[in-house]
Parts: sequence; C-alpha cells; structure tokens
Amino acid sequence: MKSFWKRHTDKVGVVGSIFAALCCLGFSALLSILSAIGLGFLINDAVLLPLLIVFLLVTLLGLALGMREHRRASALLIGIASAAGVFIFIFIAFNKVLAAISVTGLVIATILNVRLRLRA
Repeated sequence: MKSFWKRHTDKVGVVGSIFAALCCLGFSALLSILSAIGLGFLINDAVLLPLLIVFLLVTLLGLALGMREHRRASALLIGIASAAGVFIFIFIAFNKVLAAISVTGLVIATILNVRLRLRA
C-alpha cells in the first residue's frame, strides 16, 4: 500500500500554495479569519513568501511522483508553468490576473494528476 504522502503530496502542496497566494493577494476574508483565530503573524511577507515557495515545491514534487506512477507529463508540465506564473507574480510583476490564472493552473494540474493516477 502506498504511503499517505506519496498519494497526497500534490494536494497538500496546492492547498498550501493557494492559501499563501490568497494571503499575498490580500484576500480580505482569509486575512480576517487568520487575525480572528490569532494567526495574524502569518500575514507578513517575511513568512508568506518562503511558505509559498515551500508549498510550490511540495506541489511540484507531488506532481513528479504522480508522473512516475502514470507516466504522463501533462500534469507536471501544467504545474511547472503555473508555479512559474506564481513565482513571477510574487517576485517580478504583482499582477492579480496572472496570480489567478497560475493558481487555477495549479488546481487543474492537481486534478489532472489525480485522474491520471486513477486510470493507471
């Protein structure tokens, strides 16, 4: 039986990436919830940027593990392009449209990876 992390690394990574990206975008509902439950310290770029990078790497690792299982590169390629988009959004051009497209791409890559794993 496969371990939990081998099967769910991509999903954990994409949820963490979405969380960090929404915080970076200043999504007011999420920021309010974090402040209300005492996690307001997370709303600091010094915390969010490394957290986002770690979760992007976890997502890509999960997609790579999935590719090893189902032997199709499509989900990993979409994930790499989307992670690059998020990286560009954070460090080069703060563009909310690019961020939304990139985060959507990460979700699509994860869903595709899950579907390809189920078929394999």
